[in-house]
Amino acid sequence: MIRPFATAIIGLAVALVAIDPADAQRKRAPSASAQDGALASLHEQRREGNRVCMVDHFHNGSSAGQPSRKAAEVAAMRSWAEFTAWEYGDHWGNPAMAGSKSMRCGNDGKSWSCDFDARACRR
Repeated sequence: MIRPFATAIIGLAVALVAIDPADAQRKRAPSASAQDGALASLHEQRREGNRVCMVDHFHNGSSAGQPSRKAAEVAAMRSWAEFTAWEYGDHWGNPAMAGSKSMRCGNDGKSWSCDFDARACRR
């Protein structure tokens, strides 16, 4: 039946919006399904050199109000890493391992903000 599935998805979406991923990471250990990569299996994967990467599934991390471009870049990558690790397990949340990385930054004259997009990869 579709109704229970849709209700579960809506509940998950509401929970994700209500929880700061960094706060959730500090308060509880990641679930067993996230740690063993169960959710990662929902996305097509392929070997790329010494890594296994999601083929066409991107995640985004963003930052705002940072004092420098470097701080904004680090905060955006941290945002990406925390959510990706929360969703798929720690071994997927390393920005250095990610594929198809893209960083876009801007300065409003007072502070910096960045958006980091990438495909999750693991060893």
